[in-house]
Amino acid sequence: MELFDYDAELRLHNVHLRAAAGVGVRDRVLDIGCGAGGTTREAARDAVEGAVLGVDVSEVMVEQARRTSVEEGLGNVGFEVADAQGHPFAAGAFDLCISRFGVMFFVDPVAAFRNIGRALRPGGRLVVMVWQGSEHNEWVTVFR
Repeated sequence: MELFDYDAELRLHNVHLRAAAGVGVRDRVLDIGCGAGGTTREAARDAVEGAVLGVDVSEVMVEQARRTSVEEGLGNVGFEVADAQGHPFAAGAFDLCISRFGVMFFVDPVAAFRNIGRALRPGGRLVVMVWQGSEHNEWVTVFR
């Protein structure tokens, strides 16, 4: 499956993530597990006077995200190869942290969310999308 097929498959889910996130014009947004940067670029289009940082552990995905952002002319977005569990984000640097299926893979969720919490300003928001249990997930059962 190509990178963009994945983003297309999740388009209907993204509507809910975007609505819940409510990215503001001046927001500073952190996107955890950004993959090829689809959700990061969406946030950047909303935060036109803000800035968005996408992080992912996959160098290949981050490179694709960078290329696509340049092609789309987005100047308020950046990407880093980083593990959000321990990456030294600046304290209080973000208004909002989003993640589409990225936080489910933390080896140490307590440490990871503590680190993300430090990166958020006081009163900052965390909006994540995760799959429900596989017994309630049509997407998983179709493949079985």
